[in-house]
Amino acid sequence: MLSCDTMSGATRATEKREADVARRRWQGGYLFRRGKRNPVWIGRFREDYIAEDGTRRRRKLSVVLGPIRELGKREAERQLAERLASINQGRHKPEVMIPFERFVIERWEPNIFPTLRLSTARKYRHIARAYLFPVIGNLNLADIGSAEIQSLISYWAKRLAPYTVLTIRNTLSKVFSTAVRWGSVHANPVEGVQVPALINRRERMALVPDEVRRLLAALSEPYQTMVLLAVLSGLRRGELFGLRWKAVDFAEGSIIVSESLSAGRAAPVKTRASRRMVFVDSMVLDALRSLRPAQYQPDDYVFTSGRGAPLHVANVQTRLLSPACERAGIPHVSWHNFRYTYSTWANPTNESIKALQAQLGHTDSRLTLSVYTQPMPEAQRAIGRKVAGILAPNGPKFGVGGTPVSKLVQ
Repeated sequence: MLSCDTMSGATRATEKREADVARRRWQGGYLFRRGKRNPVWIGRFREDYIAEDGTRRRRKLSVVLGPIRELGKREAERQLAERLASINQGRHKPEVMIPFERFVIERWEPNIFPTLRLSTARKYRHIARAYLFPVIGNLNLADIGSAEIQSLISYWAKRLAPYTVLTIRNTLSKVFSTAVRWGSVHANPVEGVQVPALINRRERMALVPDEVRRLLAALSEPYQTMVLLAVLSGLRRGELFGLRWKAVDFAEGSIIVSESLSAGRAAPVKTRASRRMVFVDSMVLDALRSLRPAQYQPDDYVFTSGRGAPLHVANVQTRLLSPACERAGIPHVSWHNFRYTYSTWANPTNESIKALQAQLGHTDSRLTLSVYTQPMPEAQRAIGRKVAGILAPNGPKFGVGGTPVSKLVQ
């Protein structure tokens, strides 16, 4: 058995070794060539890091400074000296050496998820486990650079839709931007990584009036009123399913949007602009009046199951809305298509874009115009007639049997 003096001596020796490791030492690094066909300059030096157990340690690093055909030895030495300057001057902050998967599960998710909407946290959790951990989960956080991220993006770009790849990229960026703020890494390696162009996405579809009428006829209550309200208000899916009677002002003809149903739970709306007053037509108000029970509480949900609980979004979509689309003979639509339909129908009315932006709850009117409004054929035909009328106010007809172009220019 070791004596107390022996154990204390061993402890002091261990502490001394750790202090020696952590002590700053001036270094000049080591420059050498590597490769035969395309030789490059390699700079080698030592750098402190924080181990998983929190102790400060030192590791040997080798970095590629550039190809020899483009970089002279003096320039390579200068670049190596610049990399070493922060280390020699004590300004270098050691990075944390922890596997990416452990950093996400043990540090990022417990601290960041409580600040997010439940649906957003679930999306990030799925992206991490399905697409990130299998590829870079075992790599140390500090060892993941732009090349590794680009390789991951390229790998999934061959297998997934462009929008999913963009979501993977954005999730990675959020993880690394947090790691930068916490001092775990020096820079966000996701910045500058290229993602596929957002092509081949399913076209956003707005229904025409006859399709909406057929769909309404194929639905029973309360789903008929739900679709009517969605089409004539532009409410988001969560705002629609989370609507309470206290938010409906029958006298004012408006709906106060202040909360949303997210993953079965009531949550605040997405943004400050999403908290708004939406005005609806008397057609919608009459439908809501007929649906309102004789006995109700202001906090009761408008659209509920037989037990009074809020409806489940996925169940309504698969069990009721999709079959109703088939009976109506229209393409399968989601609740978001009704929002597109509202904005598309509203756009040709020549009302203020600011009014439409307020109804939809958008922060930026450019989103309202570029994403949420689709051209309607009748409106486009009207524009064509208007422009032609400028050239020929009396409305000449061209072509066979019409007014020849030559008479317009005489």
